Amino acid sequence: MCARDPRMACLRTNPVRSSLRAALAALSLVCLVTAPALAQAGGGVAWSQFQGGPAHLGTAPSAPLPPYRERWRFESPDGPVSGPVVVGDTAIAVGEHAVYAVALETGDLVWQVARNGGPLSMPAVGTTGDRQVLVYLDGPLEDENASPSTSPSPSASVAVSPSAGASPSVAGDGTAPVSDLVAIDLLDRVEVWRTGLQDTGRSGVAIDGDRAYVADDGGHVFAVELATGAVVWTAQALGRVDAPPAVADGSVYVVSRDPDQQKAQVLALDAETGERRWSFTPPSGAVAVSAASVADGTVVFGAADRLVRGLVSTDGAVRWDALSLTLFSPASGPAIRSGAVAVADASAGVYDIDPRDGSRKWDHQMNDLVVRSSPVFVGSYVLIGLNDGRLVAFDADTGDLVFETAASKGLIGQIALTPNLIVAPKGGLSRPGLIAFEHDPEGALVRIPSPTVPDLGRLLGGFAVAFLIAGAAILVPFRLLRARIAPAFIREEDEDMNAGPEEP
Repeated sequence: MCARDPRMACLRTNPVRSSLRAALAALSLVCLVTAPALAQAGGGVAWSQFQGGPAHLGTAPSAPLPPYRERWRFESPDGPVSGPVVVGDTAIAVGEHAVYAVALETGDLVWQVARNGGPLSMPAVGTTGDRQVLVYLDGPLEDENASPSTSPSPSASVAVSPSAGASPSVAGDGTAPVSDLVAIDLLDRVEVWRTGLQDTGRSGVAIDGDRAYVADDGGHVFAVELATGAVVWTAQALGRVDAPPAVADGSVYVVSRDPDQQKAQVLALDAETGERRWSFTPPSGAVAVSAASVADGTVVFGAADRLVRGLVSTDGAVRWDALSLTLFSPASGPAIRSGAVAVADASAGVYDIDPRDGSRKWDHQMNDLVVRSSPVFVGSYVLIGLNDGRLVAFDADTGDLVFETAASKGLIGQIALTPNLIVAPKGGLSRPGLIAFEHDPEGALVRIPSPTVPDLGRLLGGFAVAFLIAGAAILVPFRLLRARIAPAFIREEDEDMNAGPEEP
């Protein structure tokens, strides 16, 4: 009740307003308590796996546009690393003896987790419940007596998974060590689960929803529960799998190859049950097959018969094909967005293909190699890394080269896109690791057509100059010789004219 004394303030109690203030205060307290944990766990995922997502589209909502300049470089202590995933403010890549997380802002090592060797392959990040996990392939050790590296950088924290350094998993018949699929909690880097495969794994990991998908060199395909590591189903592909399966529209698409049979295969499996839906085999001898990407009901990949194919996702029928200059690397894959497919062959020919009918819009031949990189779409540009160390950008509408970094030792591998940086592995014997590029406001773009695109003006001008040179080379010497050499045959009337009047 309000006081009658006018000099005293009248205080009224509003139950709704008081409850709202209390709720806001509680929410603020919760945010203050959980913010450090969320920051440690990594926050949002900018680039979760190979080509950015389970369908391998090679696109991102935002990324810096060319021109670029180098922002930082992280040198791995044990050699080359895989393509990175990006979580919150860290980029994470798999090395031979450790998994490395580096700060996006500076490139400094934040943490590392010991690894038991094995082929390098793309990790993946997923969420199960309130836990964010990193899933990657581990082992097998080439030397059973070797132990994983646990030596940290002076400024980095180290987490060693409980089973790191333990005896590697072996095949069911006990004959040989095999790779493990491992998940660690990104909050504290503690191992959550470890699941053994049946052979060496190099495919890398795809995550879609609550499952992870992976394959090994024996063609065994696994669907694993993200929460527990339990194997939900297994399936059999033709042979060795070199790139993560693509997952879209309830299907898992696995590209495999068998060099002994000189065959390759694209296999479609039901994502829920593992049941085979269809398979497609390119002509015999087409063994080198790229990874697959899936969009709008079309599965896109390149094969060693130099054809990029678009298969109908429901039945595997060939919707279209497009010819390239050379074959494709098994570690590379297409990028797809509305109205465009970007793909690169092994000799660094980059192609833009219409996903509706396979017609080629443009191509640009870089006369280098593409082994471990895939094209990505950045705004109105297509980016890819080359084996000579260049990061190059093309106009997505015309195919003109608009930017390239200087060549340097070590290839540029799988590109990860973030809102502010382009991050990729840097290979080579000297300073391997990760490299990051940012937009260069002082840089300039160029416009260089592909050497295979004819310039009509220059072409006609060249023909005219060549004609004049050839004509001069032929006519001038013969005119000089004509004055000195008599004709081979003389007509009778010429002889009469040259003889003059007869003598009496």
